[in-house]
Amino acid sequence: MIISFFVSCEYLGLGGMLIFCSSVIFLLFIFSGFSFFLYYGLMNEWFGLDFFGFLMVGLVVLVLILSLVSMAKEVCFGGKIPVKEGIEIPTMLVSAVCVVVFCAANWMDFFFFFEFSLVPTLWLILGWGYQPERLQAGVFMMMYTVSASLPLLLILLVMWLLESTDKMLLGSLLVENGSSISKWCWLFVMLGFLVKLPIYFFHGWLPKAHVEAPLGGSMILAGVLLKLGGYGVIRFLWIMCMNLSSVMLWVVVVSLWGGFLSSVICLVQSDLKSLIAYSSIGHMAMSLGGMLSMFTIGKMSGVALMFAHGLCSPCLFCLAASVYDWSHSRSVVLNKNVLRLFPLLSFFWFSFCVLNMGVPPSLNFFSEVFCVASVLWLSWVFSFPAGLMCFMAGCYCLFLYSVVNHGSVPVVLRSVSLINERYSYSFFFSFLILMGGFLFMDYIFV
Repeated sequence: MIISFFVSCEYLGLGGMLIFCSSVIFLLFIFSGFSFFLYYGLMNEWFGLDFFGFLMVGLVVLVLILSLVSMAKEVCFGGKIPVKEGIEIPTMLVSAVCVVVFCAANWMDFFFFFEFSLVPTLWLILGWGYQPERLQAGVFMMMYTVSASLPLLLILLVMWLLESTDKMLLGSLLVENGSSISKWCWLFVMLGFLVKLPIYFFHGWLPKAHVEAPLGGSMILAGVLLKLGGYGVIRFLWIMCMNLSSVMLWVVVVSLWGGFLSSVICLVQSDLKSLIAYSSIGHMAMSLGGMLSMFTIGKMSGVALMFAHGLCSPCLFCLAASVYDWSHSRSVVLNKNVLRLFPLLSFFWFSFCVLNMGVPPSLNFFSEVFCVASVLWLSWVFSFPAGLMCFMAGCYCLFLYSVVNHGSVPVVLRSVSLINERYSYSFFFSFLILMGGFLFMDYIFV
């Protein structure tokens, strides 16, 4: 941590020093045993926080640091490649908006910043994307998310009129004491969050956005923006005091089978970033299944899986970007034999591939085990899609590692120079948190 701090100071100046110091502070709070955020509490009229929101804020800071450190073309082959200036501004803006979302005490403020996060993300894709198709990817992202959020806005306005307040805490108390809010409205409320996660059938915007976004945008998108959907699901299940119903079980079925189908799609992808993006759909489906099981351990494991995925997936995008810097292609056909050319980079490929598939005793492993257990407690029928999803996760992670690290190198490519230290320090820092996170599960399973 200290070495990475000095490296970030050297390359990012005072801004890097302040960002890394703030991340250290968040980590100390998260892992030190402070429990004053254990229950939801209002800090003032506008901000409310509990340990769940505090954990997500810490995740935002960590992913922001990884993205700022990694998007400056750290793999130096014959000299550093200059980056188009200004990319750090929308990256920091997205992170700041997400922090406000996780701390908002009013659901109208939550909705405003929940949707406003699309604006700097669209700015990232259109301004720093690699391909001409970035305009289509931006339109897909805006149409999917805005269309699904219109029913959410209508229900929130109706709740505001009926309860005469938009405070999350007060709204939860009113529902517990017999509010006039109909229980079927939760489906329209959840629609905006299911697109943001996303689950299968609502995922069309995600691979396009990942493929066309720059490295920093992909890392923020996978590490933070997808977590807004899971955060909204947990918050509004609490606000509306929802119980398990047959409709909710159908949502769990669709999400689990959709996660299995997205895992199958990973095996036939020819683009590294698209493969990693489809793997995110499967992990978020497993997290949603744990949260909608209505068991306490399911909710806690879903939160822990979001945190683990929020650190693992950005590192996989970093690794894909490092391979792209070498070969100028994201094709799995062209990128081969990293094991012989860059042994240290191959070690990190292996580390994060096995973390992504849930190797014990990592935080990913315990999160997925408890998520699967929570959906199995609902019904043994879920054992089939959940088992298939776990099996396919192992298959595409092994496929991802083997196809990149083995094979013969095309004659048009040659290896030169070494890997920059910032890549190594960032990967090692994330690997340490994920592999040692089981020692602090009291503060991550919240």
